[in-house]
Amino acid sequence: MAEGMHSFSSNYRKYRYVIPYGVAGVLLCTVATAQEVEDFRPSTLKNLSLDQLVDVEITSVSRRPEPLLKASSAIDVLTSEEIRRSGATNLPDALRLATGLHVAQFDGHSWAISARGFNSTTANKLQVLMDGRSLYTPLYAGVFWDVQHTFLPDIEQIEVIRGPGATLWGANAVNGVINIRTKTAQETQGWMMQGGRGTEENGFGGIRYGGKIGDSTYYRAYVTTLNRDSLSLELNGDDSLDEYALTKGGFRMDSELTSTDTLTLQGDLYTGRFGQVVGDDIEVGGGNMIIRWNHEISNDESFWLQAYYDRTYRLVPGSAEETRNSYDIEMQHSKKLTPRQHLIWGLNARASEDQIGEQAAGAAFLPANETLYLFSGYLQDDIQVLPDLLMVTLGSKFEYNSFSGFEYQPSLRFALTPTERQTFWGSVARAVRTPSRIDQDVYIPNPQISPAILRNNRDFDSEVLIAYELGHRAKWSRSVTTDLALFYNDYDKVRSIETVGSPPTHYVFANGVAGETYGAELDVKWQPTRWWQLGLGYTIMQTNLRTEPGSTDPTEGSGEFNDPNHILVIRSSMDLPGNVELDATFRHVDELQQTALSNTPAYSTVDIRLAWRPTNDLELAIVGRNLLDASHTEFRRNATREIGRSVYFMATWSF
Repeated sequence: MAEGMHSFSSNYRKYRYVIPYGVAGVLLCTVATAQEVEDFRPSTLKNLSLDQLVDVEITSVSRRPEPLLKASSAIDVLTSEEIRRSGATNLPDALRLATGLHVAQFDGHSWAISARGFNSTTANKLQVLMDGRSLYTPLYAGVFWDVQHTFLPDIEQIEVIRGPGATLWGANAVNGVINIRTKTAQETQGWMMQGGRGTEENGFGGIRYGGKIGDSTYYRAYVTTLNRDSLSLELNGDDSLDEYALTKGGFRMDSELTSTDTLTLQGDLYTGRFGQVVGDDIEVGGGNMIIRWNHEISNDESFWLQAYYDRTYRLVPGSAEETRNSYDIEMQHSKKLTPRQHLIWGLNARASEDQIGEQAAGAAFLPANETLYLFSGYLQDDIQVLPDLLMVTLGSKFEYNSFSGFEYQPSLRFALTPTERQTFWGSVARAVRTPSRIDQDVYIPNPQISPAILRNNRDFDSEVLIAYELGHRAKWSRSVTTDLALFYNDYDKVRSIETVGSPPTHYVFANGVAGETYGAELDVKWQPTRWWQLGLGYTIMQTNLRTEPGSTDPTEGSGEFNDPNHILVIRSSMDLPGNVELDATFRHVDELQQTALSNTPAYSTVDIRLAWRPTNDLELAIVGRNLLDASHTEFRRNATREIGRSVYFMATWSF
């Protein structure tokens, strides 16, 4: 028994980094007329006072337009203006502005992103969408952030829901939803070019052209590329050989067929190569196409239908090769039944077909090829119990998936608006994180090469969350707004790593962990003068996980989360004389305590952007990132990388 345990412990130490790395690796044409030309002078939002910004329309909470102030959910909105003034060159860096999100860069091309805990490089409790297309992969129930790039000036806004959104958005919308919305083709007419280079940025840029066909059809096309230098290894400062190169192109066309019907067609193609410490480069590629029809039946009733196809390819030498084809169709009907009741319902069907090839002694999936199905329906009813005072929302999502069968995800929300300038809200919701291919089908290493230390488990079930939230949102004056959210999340059936055999012979993923997270999120915005805006976002959170009776998980669930207890973001934006803009962001992230090697130390950093706009059509900017220290780690693991101080120049020109 002792010898067997010693042998098993030795194998576990040998493969404890292979397991997460195997998982992460696998996971891992005429010029427009003067009326049509778009310049990029400050958007309308920039000229609004902060109390008006609270009334910006959002769609993510109820799947229909509503003012942010009255939303019955914890939500943050990143506008196109905020993204521009951040100087971000990629989506993860733009998301660092959102209150309640933990964004940690792991290597030159990988990020760990989550809300309200359970963050890792394979985070699996956050639903992410772009223009209605889900970016979630059934391979590991998360998002490959390294290929989620687009031409950033085309983003209209990013809506970040913290907390479950499963009633409308389905499984895996457990801890939050990120809904990325791009501008219509009509809003992006004319030429725009953007490019830059710096100490870490080897070169980035994009070009977009928008035009018009006839009187009612607008289109745009773009190409963008991003090339970043590799990071340094924390251990000895050597080059980590994890450089990042991605090129992406796409188009969008919006056509007004009739006064009540619009048709949108859009798609993207991308290809990239990412370096890694050992072996050849990671190769990625893919594309998507989406078509959406919107029909306004009346002022109180609407209908839309959309379908999309998505193809992804990823080769991780020494680990695995995956090709995935996904097909999705969805419809939604919205109707105001009475002056005090609004009903939304919809149906969705999805098929995802994968082919996973084996790579040497890396991970293997059995079966190697599988088609997964998802069928769902949702219903949500908004009821004004007391007109202009109390809104109650009832709803549920009902799903059938290939992994765990039938799932239900109900919610109850209320929004109390005692005055036009403040809202109290609360919710109780159930959400599930359905199993993935890694949970049920993975072997590490490939059993054809040597006995697998991690084997498949077809009995792995869905993780379950019961979430409780309370919040208050207010605009105290034309210059001060606040947003406070309190949450308590009760988790059951969380993924564990169980030993099998006596003496132990291997591990399997199971549902042997439970626990809770709780905390608060505060967002404050202050505009002391017309030319100066300040923002503060603060998150405090505590995580308590434990193994269930009978569990043999030697990690006690620590492999499922790696989260700071405190995150503080302070942002300042100034419009100075001479068409000069000065933006600064201070960010402090508390230490991460749950790691295989050791704690990731707390860090503080400052980003600064200085821009000059000699004309409405030209912007020149210099951006400095991580300026407080030469380098720091954000997510420590074996062969940990350090994110260094960097400076880059960028120029944007529209005509």
